[in-house]
Formats: sequence, C-alpha cells, structure tokens
Amino acid sequence: MPDLRPYARTVRRSLLQREMVGGVPQVGLLLLFVLGIVFVYGLRLYIAIVPIALMFLVMRHLSKKDQWLIDIVMENVMQKDVLLP
Repeated sequence: MPDLRPYARTVRRSLLQREMVGGVPQVGLLLLFVLGIVFVYGLRLYIAIVPIALMFLVMRHLSKKDQWLIDIVMENVMQKDVLLP
C-alpha cells in the first residue's frame, strides 16, 4: 500500500460550513424576502413587517442548532403527497 502522508492536507472549517446570509440559509431568506415584498409592497400591509422579522429571528435561532433544518423543512413541505391503496 502506498504512503499517502505527502498528500494529506488540512481541511478548513469554512469549507465545511454552508453559506448563510445573516445566520439564515439562503432559501429561508429568499422566502422571507418574497413574503415581505408581497405583503408590504403589494398589499400595503405594513404591520406584516413584525411577523416577518419574528420569523427571521426564529429561523436564525433554529439555524444555530442545525444548519440544514430549514432546508429539510422546506423539502418536506414541497414534497408531493402520495396515497397508496
């Protein structure tokens, strides 16, 4: 068996972590951004800023525990339901 020690390299922590914007995955932030545009700009419901900010804080708190939780939830929500007889 060949010696693989000369080929060993350190793996940086930043390469293992995912890209997050403001502590929230990009998918979650895009969802909040679209909701904000629809409610605030489209429907002129300025009070919707408060629940959107709260959802951002909840997503950020959940992302601290598990970076992939928001993606798993989004995947399960978008999954097509199949009823087997």
